[in-house]
Amino acid sequence: MPHATATNHDAALTRPLLVPQPRSAEFGEGALVLPARLTVSGPGDWVETAADLLAGGTGLWLVPAEEGALLRLSEAEGVPSSYTLVCGSDGITVDAADRDGLVAALGTLRQLMPDWAHGLAPLPGGELAVPHVRIVDDPKFGWQGMHLDVARHFMPLPFLYRFVDLLAMHKLNRFHLHLNEDQGWRFEVRKYPRLTTVGATRAETVFVPGSPGDGTPHGGFYTQDQLRALNAYAKRRGVTIVPEIDVPGHTRALLAAYPEFGEGAEGAEVPTGPGVFEEVLHLSDETMAMVEDVFTELLDVFDSPWIHIGGDECPTAQWERSDDAARLVRERGLAGVEGLQPWFTEHLRDWLAQRGRTTVGWDEIVDHGDMPEAVVMSWHGREPGRRALAAGHQVVMASNVPYYFDYYQSDSPDEPFAQPAPSSWQDVASFDPVAGVADEHLPNLLGIQGQVWTEFMTTPAEVEYMAFPRTCVLAEVAWSGPVEPSELEPRLRAHLRRLEAAGVNHRPLEGPHPWQRGGEGRRRRPDGHGPALTAAQIADLANY
Repeated sequence: MPHATATNHDAALTRPLLVPQPRSAEFGEGALVLPARLTVSGPGDWVETAADLLAGGTGLWLVPAEEGALLRLSEAEGVPSSYTLVCGSDGITVDAADRDGLVAALGTLRQLMPDWAHGLAPLPGGELAVPHVRIVDDPKFGWQGMHLDVARHFMPLPFLYRFVDLLAMHKLNRFHLHLNEDQGWRFEVRKYPRLTTVGATRAETVFVPGSPGDGTPHGGFYTQDQLRALNAYAKRRGVTIVPEIDVPGHTRALLAAYPEFGEGAEGAEVPTGPGVFEEVLHLSDETMAMVEDVFTELLDVFDSPWIHIGGDECPTAQWERSDDAARLVRERGLAGVEGLQPWFTEHLRDWLAQRGRTTVGWDEIVDHGDMPEAVVMSWHGREPGRRALAAGHQVVMASNVPYYFDYYQSDSPDEPFAQPAPSSWQDVASFDPVAGVADEHLPNLLGIQGQVWTEFMTTPAEVEYMAFPRTCVLAEVAWSGPVEPSELEPRLRAHLRRLEAAGVNHRPLEGPHPWQRGGEGRRRRPDGHGPALTAAQIADLANY
């Protein structure tokens, strides 16, 4: 059986710069060169996990061994997701508190290897040297999340697998998958096939309100079996997919397919452009039965303990004009139409709880009072999250500034078209999600999450440009807390070489490559650096 060899590689090799930074890392002299045929011992399912996660770009072939294994995996006491990784002349030992800790340790182990180990295939003749080191690590937050909107622009299924891999690479453990919007429905519902035969396609895309569209139909959806397979793939990589079906607002695509669940929605089409639309679900008994049917099928696909129900940006104007809505208000003993959405949220929360799931909603779900047992995702800054924590809610901080990664990454005119507010990687690094949170409320602060909304991103390459390196920085904060940009920058620059090996279309720290710039076409930046938008158009985009 081939053995590893000890070497005396130079300091550049033996002192890798890591992102996220572990809690403790003590490097020694020398390094261990791993053979392609690597023996491994430990619990059977852990060995399978290691074989799965260390394959690919490393070229490693893990072979189970009872004794004398070079990679030794074991379970040890510790807080959730914690691990200790030791590499010495006799091999590598990983002691993890749980499977999530094991996955995090394996991610660190890959970062200790040469950059090319993050590629899609091993470098011919490359030497897999791991420095002698002792690392002790555990995350600051339990919820380390990233969100991806596949409704505004459909993303091909292979990219969802790549996105999972990139989250796992950064030790992020929640993938919030946003499956419906006014502009498109992406989840196959077998009881309601028109949701995808009609609701998954729009005639074209309008990128700026009031401007001409691109004249190109857009659409797509995922079958339930496709998402089941993706869900299992993510679980093996320590990533829980938290699916979102956004109700009762943002449902124009649903109403285009089934207008009977709205009011006056006959003949409605899937919208082509951005905005917050008045047309929302009419919360009749028939609509509630439909919503339960949809979530029944969603729960059959995803086994996440958390189910996101949206709840954001639901105008009441249509209900205020509706005699049927007034009747529902009377029948349900509500004070007015403003009570309809809280009633709906409470109903869906209880329905999910009966099935062993916890409701997650955007912070609007507590605008009209508390929603006990629901997790609040605070996107209007930190303040709604602080209020929810004070009321006893569990909270995920997802503040739009700086955690919305569809916002511009700088003020440069070279940046491609995005949302008007700037949010640099430095902003993400220095933003403290805990600021203003009372100590007694901290146990209910589950963690943090970044968001990628795709109204202006049409391809995976555009998503990667907007998401990275800000996602790398978010991972740093999720594991270690806010960090001074000047301290992070050398490690982040080193980490970008790993992204380059993986072929990720990330934004360089100095600014976009020439081929990433907005140019003079659809992606041209218009807000003050190119053709001027009207004040109304900027307001529309800023509120979207």
